[in-house]
Amino acid sequence: FRMFKLNRMDKIIVSQSIFEMREVPAPDLSREILYSKNIEITALVEPDMKWRLVEEFGPHCYKELSNGKLLFQGFYTDMEGLLSWILTFGDKIEILEPAKVREELLSMVTKIKKVYEKGKV
Repeated sequence: FRMFKLNRMDKIIVSQSIFEMREVPAPDLSREILYSKNIEITALVEPDMKWRLVEEFGPHCYKELSNGKLLFQGFYTDMEGLLSWILTFGDKIEILEPAKVREELLSMVTKIKKVYEKGKV
């Protein structure tokens, strides 16, 4: 059993080949399987990013603090995806836990900084 994304198909040709339909068990597409909770994170998020948290994690994923910042707690499936997600917030998020995510993010930002300090265009 294979699944194909239609938008990735290129140079499709019509063929005279015929195939026999067969019963295929439906894959387990439950939320727990598709979005496993591998990395639990805690972060401080600027108030103007509340819409992002609500859109992506629901209205109960954060607590509003007395200083207006949002204390976000959630799960992410993989480190690479998590780091990419964090970077989309720019300076509007600070990861509090786990330390490993902070370390990975700092390493990535340091590498990005080196690219831009070279001054090549």
